[in-house]
Amino acid sequence: MLKLSDAKQARVVEVFSSIQGEGLRLGERQIFVRFGGCNLHCDYCDEPDTIPIPSGDVWPRKRLEEEIARLASERPHKSISWTGGEPLLHAAFLKPMLEWAHGKGLQNYFETNGTLPEALRELAPLCDVVSMDVKLPSSTGRTCWSAHLECLRVAPEKTFVKVVLTAGSKDDEWRQVIRLLQEIDPRIPLVLQPATAIGDVKPIEPERALALLRQARGLIKDVRLIPQWHPVWGLP
Repeated sequence: MLKLSDAKQARVVEVFSSIQGEGLRLGERQIFVRFGGCNLHCDYCDEPDTIPIPSGDVWPRKRLEEEIARLASERPHKSISWTGGEPLLHAAFLKPMLEWAHGKGLQNYFETNGTLPEALRELAPLCDVVSMDVKLPSSTGRTCWSAHLECLRVAPEKTFVKVVLTAGSKDDEWRQVIRLLQEIDPRIPLVLQPATAIGDVKPIEPERALALLRQARGLIKDVRLIPQWHPVWGLP
């Protein structure tokens, strides 16, 4: 695994307070900690500045703790969204930070691309929610099914799955997503998220998104269609 940090410092792109614009915590105010560096390069990525390795500035733990504490003192927050990039590339740094967050009464909402199961296994006991993407080969140029399967096995009771859908998403990929969840636990919530238009990437057509939603109903207990809202709201 790429080593971008150690237990004392990590590459951080930004830390800020905002409203969660995706998934099952939509509308919740969170403190966002965005790490630099990613092991994938999705064509629909809305944070391309976080992909290069290295990206962001080197932050020691004390600086990050102080910035989170400052934001938490300004208004109520229920949780911290640990995001990126891919935060699992910073597992050694994150373990004491997740422990520290719990000590401050903050939940750990962990966002991941679901391709680094060993790192997730190390951090899962400290996560309150795992927002895990299942990446479609049509958007990443690579197949990640086996890694996704292993990640889903780590903490299914804490996880919901998010699948970003573009006009190029394929029906057989969607059927594979459903098979993955059926194999692990069909009670894992599944969120279909139409991609936000960026560059040459076009979002999935509404009628087709609804058709995929209907395919999953009856096979997955909790399946929802939730667009990405922070671009609509004009929020970071």
